[in-house]
Amino acid sequence: MESHPTMPRTRSALAPAALLTLLLSACGTAATSSGEGGGSDENTSAVTVEHAMGSTDVECTPQRVVTLGQGQTDSVLALGVTPVGVVSPWTDDWYSYLPDEVNEAEVLGTELEPDLEAIAALEPDVILGSKLRHEALYDQLSQIAPTVFSETIGVTWKENVSLWSEALCLEEEGEQIVTEYEERAAALGSALAERDEADTEVSMIRFMPDQVRIYLTGFPGSVLRDAGLQRPEAQQVEDWASSDQLIEISEERIPEMDGDVIFQMVSSEHYAQQGSQTVDEQIERWTSTDLWQNLSAVQAGNVVVVDESHWNLGGGIGSANAMLDDLEDHFLDGE
Repeated sequence: MESHPTMPRTRSALAPAALLTLLLSACGTAATSSGEGGGSDENTSAVTVEHAMGSTDVECTPQRVVTLGQGQTDSVLALGVTPVGVVSPWTDDWYSYLPDEVNEAEVLGTELEPDLEAIAALEPDVILGSKLRHEALYDQLSQIAPTVFSETIGVTWKENVSLWSEALCLEEEGEQIVTEYEERAAALGSALAERDEADTEVSMIRFMPDQVRIYLTGFPGSVLRDAGLQRPEAQQVEDWASSDQLIEISEERIPEMDGDVIFQMVSSEHYAQQGSQTVDEQIERWTSTDLWQNLSAVQAGNVVVVDESHWNLGGGIGSANAMLDDLEDHFLDGE
């Protein structure tokens, strides 16, 4: 999942120092509090988590969890834990694939501007974020509660699930849900091979109000890769780890969008309100061109519109399984 600079703003990420200090002195840090959430006592144990910002001791098992990103929220819920605080989704409403429990969490600002005052007021046991998004806030967050950061998001989502499960003292559960996902993806690949469809080349594109993207790697690319699906030559990369996760294209590069199947992620109305034109206007302009109409996938009727919330925005194991749902529905007719 890439950054979204047009996110709506709520409260400032940089709380006034005096107010934050008062909040911290009132609630203490989660590691030493004795209220709800596994405060330290003779019967609790702790785990030392190595992460992108160093190492952090977390009391087991944390109950009051704050997540600062979509992938963290997604994966914590998949582990059976309902966060007490989350940042808002990239869209106006919560993603439909998420369990209803997400609505029980307090919204703590945005992923780009989390509200430190509100986080401190929740007295969390642990805070989960990423160095990519929140490196500048790490010291302040660590004063509130033990804080664990992944290095980045997107392509590393499976490693991140392992990190979150370790921070929640749920390592076995984390290993189990990743293994189940990988077995499911491999089964899809085997089914495609049995149908002689293993060489099917899949393209991923996304229309936005002000730009159009082709996705190469990243979160959605990794799910296609796990399922054994091939990519068109124009979308193949030499080095998976260092490649750009996506490219922005102009209309003359429409031929690079082609494949046996094109999965088209469409931005929501939330984004449409931010640009100079709506997503529908962008799609109409591009898909009315001869270059689009001449794509083999278009001529074969193999353009599949999919929900961007789980193909791109969620970035966790819940959204990965929701992607597999779509792939199974398309390639296996819902078998």
